[in-house]
Amino acid sequence: MNLMIITAGFAGALLSYLLTFALIRLSHQFDLLDYPAGRKNHKRPTPFLGGLSVFISFWVVVFGGLLAAGAVSTPVSRQMLNFIPKLIGIFAGSLVILFVGLLDDKFRWSPLRKLAGQIIAAGILMSLGLTINLLEGVGFLGYVITFVWIILIINAFNFIDSLDGHCTGIALISSIMFFWITQIMEQQMLALFLITFAGALIGFLPHNFKPAKIFLGDNGSHFIGYMMAAFTLLCRYQTPQSSLAALFIPVLIFGVPIYDMLSVIVVRLSRGMVPWQGDRNHFAHRLVKIGMSEKVAVIFSYFVAFTIGHVAVLTTQVDLFGAILIGIIFLSIIGVIAFLEFYAAQRIRITEGLARKMHRRKEDIQREGF
Repeated sequence: MNLMIITAGFAGALLSYLLTFALIRLSHQFDLLDYPAGRKNHKRPTPFLGGLSVFISFWVVVFGGLLAAGAVSTPVSRQMLNFIPKLIGIFAGSLVILFVGLLDDKFRWSPLRKLAGQIIAAGILMSLGLTINLLEGVGFLGYVITFVWIILIINAFNFIDSLDGHCTGIALISSIMFFWITQIMEQQMLALFLITFAGALIGFLPHNFKPAKIFLGDNGSHFIGYMMAAFTLLCRYQTPQSSLAALFIPVLIFGVPIYDMLSVIVVRLSRGMVPWQGDRNHFAHRLVKIGMSEKVAVIFSYFVAFTIGHVAVLTTQVDLFGAILIGIIFLSIIGVIAFLEFYAAQRIRITEGLARKMHRRKEDIQREGF
C-alpha cells in the first residue's frame, strides 16, 4: 500500500510539473492570458490554464490507477473498481466546474452564470448519494446542508486565489490533513485519491508561487474547491474515541478559506458593496497591508492552515471534553489573528489620516505662498 501511495503521489507531481510547461506555451500561443487591469497588479499577461494542469494530472493518474487495478486483485484495487460509478460522476461534476471556470476566465461571466454552473456541479455530486456522513438520518435537511456546503467550499477556495501560490498551497495542506484522517480511519482508497491530488498540486506549485509563471485561474480555484468538497463527503471522521465535535473537522481544515471568505464578505457589506464584487481586502491582502511581503503573507497563511489542520486531525482522537478544549484553541487562534488585523488596520487608518492632513496642510501653505 505504501508503494502505491508513493507511486500515485509521484506520478501526479511529475505529470503536473511537466504538463504545466506545455500549458504555459499553449496559453501564449492562443492568447489564453490574464491581462493586468483594474485591481490586478501582476506586471505582464499571465496564462490562466493552471487549473487544467491539475485537473488533467489528477484524473489521468486516477484513471490510470483504475486500469492497473483491473490487472491485480487486492482489497484496495477491488474497492477502486467497485467505486467506478461514483468516480465517473465526480469526474463529470469536476468537468462541469472546470469549464465554468474556463469560460469565466476567458469571457468574464456574471456571478449568476457562475453560480448556475456551481449548482449543476453540486447537483451531480449529490446525485451520487453523497452527503455529509455525520448528518445521516436527518433527512431532507442533510441534503440542504450538503448542498450549501459544496457551494460554500467552491467559493471559499475561489476567494483565496488572491496571491501567487495561495490557493494552491492551502489546498495542498488541506489534502495532506485529509490524508492523515484517512490513515486514522483506514480509508486506503480515498488516501490514494488524496495523495494523487496532493501530488498534482505539488507539481504545479513551483510554477504558481511568486512570481507566478501561470495562474490557477477561476478554472483551477473552482476545480480545487469542488474536489475539496467531494473529499469531505467521502471521508469518515468518527472513531470510537471521538465525539460529535468531529462534525467540525472539515470546518477546521478549511479554516483559512472560510475565515477569508466570511471576513471579506463582512468588509464588503460594511462598505456598501455586494459580496461578489472583487477587491483587494482578502486575508492575504490584509497581511500585506500590515507590512508583510506577498511571499511572507502566503507562507504565513500556510502556517496557519497547517496548525489548524493538525488541530482538526487531533479532534478524531478526543472525547467531548477534549473537543471543547480544541474548539477553544481554534477560536483563540482565529481571535489572535483577527485582533492583530484589527489593531494593524487601526494604525494604518491613523497613519493614512495623518498623511492626508499633512498633504492638505502642504497644499494650503503653497496656496498662501502664491
